[in-house]
Amino acid sequence: MQINVTFRHMEHSNELKDYIQDRFSRLKKYSDSPMNVNVVLTAEKFRKTAEVVITGDGIRAAAKQEHDDLRAAVDLVLDKIERQLKKFREKVKSRRTSAQNVAPAPPLTAQEAEEGDQDQVITIQKINPKPMSIEEAADQLQITGKGFLAFINAETNRVNVIYWRKDGGLGLLEP
Repeated sequence: MQINVTFRHMEHSNELKDYIQDRFSRLKKYSDSPMNVNVVLTAEKFRKTAEVVITGDGIRAAAKQEHDDLRAAVDLVLDKIERQLKKFREKVKSRRTSAQNVAPAPPLTAQEAEEGDQDQVITIQKINPKPMSIEEAADQLQITGKGFLAFINAETNRVNVIYWRKDGGLGLLEP
């Protein structure tokens, strides 16, 4: 895990940098892949801000926290990041177990194979779209690694589809 600490509008402190590296080293347990942790500490007149962005293999978590004491802000932002990483890990685990529960399609009979020359649907996959925001759907799409995701838009209560475009961006289909 690579931890980058940036100080803005304040003196560089090795003691604070060591404190941050010690506290953030416990995030290793949430991912086996290497993660980049960018910590930006900002000091203004009466408020201190800690902002953290973590990126890794399919992981992106960000949090920002303000407090009078910089160490307290670091601790609070670390708690936020840990909650996000726990939630991400649980989603990945639930996806793995649900993927293992899918039964394979039964083999075709001779008659079905002969009829196979006609236009037919090869696989039918029933989905149960869940209500979520567009941002949550984009996160789910990244987690699953699939080409698209159908979901119920929490704002409009209608079924939407979010998908990967050829240029690498995301597209959204709304009825």
